[in-house]
Amino acid sequence: MCSVGLKSFFHTIKMGFVRRRGDGLAFVPSEKRYGDNGEKEFVHALGHKLPDCRIKKNVVIMTDSGNAEIDCLVLYQDKLFAIEIKNWKGKITETDQGFVQKKTDYYTNEDHIKVLKSPFKQLNRAIYLLKKQISGNVWVNGIVFFADEEVDEIETLSDNVWFVDIDKLINHILTCGKVSQQTAASKFFENCIESDCLFSYTWNKSLHCIIADESLVFQTENGQIGRKQIKNISVRHHWSYDELTIMLKDNAFVQIVQENGALKTFDNGEEKHYNFSKLDYIELGSR
Repeated sequence: MCSVGLKSFFHTIKMGFVRRRGDGLAFVPSEKRYGDNGEKEFVHALGHKLPDCRIKKNVVIMTDSGNAEIDCLVLYQDKLFAIEIKNWKGKITETDQGFVQKKTDYYTNEDHIKVLKSPFKQLNRAIYLLKKQISGNVWVNGIVFFADEEVDEIETLSDNVWFVDIDKLINHILTCGKVSQQTAASKFFENCIESDCLFSYTWNKSLHCIIADESLVFQTENGQIGRKQIKNISVRHHWSYDELTIMLKDNAFVQIVQENGALKTFDNGEEKHYNFSKLDYIELGSR
């Protein structure tokens, strides 16, 4: 083997091991995976039943006063709605300390009691921080939606708005809610940041985060592309490199090779880096 071929061989072997270093996505508990799936189903159903609305999902909020996330932000005409989605089962009762969940085990008939944080307080805090992050004279209407069909009963103390039926929620969006100035509501919605999502099919790992724009600049045969052109990225792994299939927003595809590429991300205000070798699919949020 010539010296050039030998160097190439050892380089390939070395890169195979180097690419396996670095952080992978954290394990996602089954309850969170279940909740994420419920959110996706809700957003899909809402968009189908109310096609005239605009939706951003998993809106990321990062401020000096704290960080938060809104499951679903809806712009309908000149009204804004922030929706917190809960996949809770059993009997749900609001108390002064929070919510109490009572579930009866199907097999043993035993009752299981769990104290949960108030989704109303969670949503109100998120709306407060969102309005600190994005300026604008707008009103954001808050709604909590209990999505799971296995909710037996809900008792609340407050006058907060909540639903278990999506058709009633849609009627509320159509007929109720405080109105903002049209241009202000639209501009505010445009400035909200929908999260990106990283997926690793091993153990069904995933992460909502913000990918730094500079990590999404790629050189192709037809020139440079960046976030504004990209819809999603599928990753096929090889020993010493990754093959990226990039779907553009015009539904065209480009393929590039990354030897040891990585993404810089921000998760809850913390900077992290993830190698393409540890990822299988990347979905970009709208900007």
